[in-house]
Amino acid sequence: MKFTVSTKPLSNAIDLGVINANISKFYKKSGLAQITASKSELHINLEAANICSELILRGSGDEDSTARAFVDCAVLKSIVSTFDADTTTFEFVSGGIALHSGSSNCTLAAVSEGAEDIELAAPAPAADGATSVKVENSDWRFIKEHQLYAAANTFVHPVYTRVWLGSSGDIIVGDFDNSRFTFSKKNKLGKTCLISDTIVNLLDSLPEGAQLTELADGYRIDVKTDGFEYAAQFRPQYETDEGIGSYNADVILSMCNKDEANSITLNIPSISRFLSQADILSSGTSSIINIDYANGELRVSDDNVDGRVKVPGTASAFSIKFPAAFLRTLLSSMDSDDVKITPLIQQDEAGNDITAGLVFYTEELAAVLGGVEE
Repeated sequence: MKFTVSTKPLSNAIDLGVINANISKFYKKSGLAQITASKSELHINLEAANICSELILRGSGDEDSTARAFVDCAVLKSIVSTFDADTTTFEFVSGGIALHSGSSNCTLAAVSEGAEDIELAAPAPAADGATSVKVENSDWRFIKEHQLYAAANTFVHPVYTRVWLGSSGDIIVGDFDNSRFTFSKKNKLGKTCLISDTIVNLLDSLPEGAQLTELADGYRIDVKTDGFEYAAQFRPQYETDEGIGSYNADVILSMCNKDEANSITLNIPSISRFLSQADILSSGTSSIINIDYANGELRVSDDNVDGRVKVPGTASAFSIKFPAAFLRTLLSSMDSDDVKITPLIQQDEAGNDITAGLVFYTEELAAVLGGVEE
């Protein structure tokens, strides 16, 4: 069977549907594109962790029957991007799909034997009359660029490999084992739930005008253009799900305290050179950096570097140690060059106040980094 479709809509659709960051060797289906052709429509189904999506393109098939094949979705995306002719023809051949576009003739091998028995999920339809809202993908881009770095890579506390969303707009990304957390108010789902980084990547990738509809089990996204239709469904997870656990969000939110009365203002570039110097001179991969503040001066030091900068503000004196790599990552991920810093004061076993961490914050973002002991 052969199916012909306009190349530009095809390329745009695949660019939207295939999110490279969501292709994982740990989720086999994420590397597949299920291509189904009929007399008048080409359907491309895709999956990633907690997501399924479908692209529908109008075109012309040369048979009344349907044909299906599974190919590598990343290869499909890459090869279609090289086509410059007006149309592309999918020819379903033994062992794969032959693509013809102008003078280009390419064959995509079918994926591993037996893939024909796999059925990729399709997004569920929305209920009649269901309310849809516009997706604010700029919010999700903010989360991806300024918060997602703090997601844990651990099987000990699997809940922290997810993003926590609160019903009042709070959003937390955390790493319990390394005591680093980020907080913003960019969540507009209106539900308390957990989402994977794949879902954040999906929401960030959407074009202007994408619509979000709540389903009985998750959310549906719809994008309609003159050339194609796109739908995706994602399912949040919950702390009550088996094997997830509690995020302890109330404890984390209490730490993200923007205490204006006990804060100093730091211009990040003013200390970046000291952190770079410490990195260059470090003899190990897990070096520790000292941060001390007193009398309007912030000191950055280790065995090789001792840098000082004047900082405005009225914070109480503090002294704390951080893994240098964590501090550099946090500062490079803030949404402004100027951040305020508040010491996070807790009591030790003897009841003495200690600086357990620092809260770095701007108008829209807060990040907490816990101190370490050498």
